[in-house]
Amino acid sequence: MERRALNCLKWGILFLFLNVHIGRLNLLPDFVGALLLHASIQMQAERTQAQERLKPLLLLLAADSFLHWAWQFENGLEALLMLAIYLYVLYVYLGEVAGRIRPEQPERAGQLEGIRISAVLLQMAVYLLSPYGIQGLNALLTVSTLGVCAALLVTVCRIRPLGREG
Repeated sequence: MERRALNCLKWGILFLFLNVHIGRLNLLPDFVGALLLHASIQMQAERTQAQERLKPLLLLLAADSFLHWAWQFENGLEALLMLAIYLYVLYVYLGEVAGRIRPEQPERAGQLEGIRISAVLLQMAVYLLSPYGIQGLNALLTVSTLGVCAALLVTVCRIRPLGREG
């Protein structure tokens, strides 16, 4: 990946995985993360068909997240649909990144493959199990999510830029 695309990917992951709140205001809104991932795709000199298919989904995620950021509302069906889209985008895009870096950085690509699977499974577990309100389980899910986020950020930060330096 080119340096600028890789930087957008790093920041996008940070915004998507971490939530920092002051009162009800999220200082790291998910819509910014989705837009940064979209920018990461746009900045690549050569894009795959899979990446091109992800771009409208990222814009949809950004729009939905912005609406939730601006107005507090809940809709179970919409939340489930957006989670499915989010997990698909996360899984496919991290797989595309792993495929792109595999020839020159096979160890990082392998790490990214394992982390993307863990991240998707963990996000599904959080969505399915957290509504039950079991404090110990929710604490374990939270710590696990932070661990996967940290592993993902460390792995992505250790990827060396490829190609042109734009």
